[in-house]
Amino acid sequence: MKHGIVIILGVFIALLVAIPVMAEAEGTSMNRDTAASNSGGSGIDTETPVLDGGIFSQYDTVFFHGSMAENHINSLGVYREGDWANCHEIILNASASQVYVNCPYFSYDSKQGGILPSVRYLGLQYMTSNQAEIYGVQVYNGASSGMAKIFSQPLKSTGDYSLQVIDLGEYIRFNRGLNMCLWIRNPSTTSYGQVDIGGYGARYEW
Repeated sequence: MKHGIVIILGVFIALLVAIPVMAEAEGTSMNRDTAASNSGGSGIDTETPVLDGGIFSQYDTVFFHGSMAENHINSLGVYREGDWANCHEIILNASASQVYVNCPYFSYDSKQGGILPSVRYLGLQYMTSNQAEIYGVQVYNGASSGMAKIFSQPLKSTGDYSLQVIDLGEYIRFNRGLNMCLWIRNPSTTSYGQVDIGGYGARYEW
């Protein structure tokens, strides 16, 4: 009887000693799984198109629905505009040469730890019809105007939505609210043109 009690006590003590070791091993395994999950597993950035990430190692990519876009109040040449469930639609008169479309974003003044994100790449999901086209863009930081860019080839779609990455050419800190102002026009002298904004985004990097 005493011999049996000694054996049971021995097994119990062995289990008590083994539990911390097992917990440590399990914790290490969980840490590895968490690290793999946080790094995307393989650590390969599957973003398409792949953007230059040589300067910054961290980023947030955000997109806003196109229904948040709106025509600039002083733009001439707009026949009609409004929101659908899937886009903001702008119909241009014939020969409309200079129409502005505001695409506002939220932006970071700073992130915890004194991090100051900057933006170089913007995204635009759009569709055009007839001869309407997007020929340039200007960015604003709150009330301050910034870089303006004329596209070497105006943006035009071929019957469905296209996704365009817009390279500003430099990293800019937008700490008072980012606005991407699109410049659109309709070269046709005889028919309406149409531009639909499905969504727009930005990649904040730090």
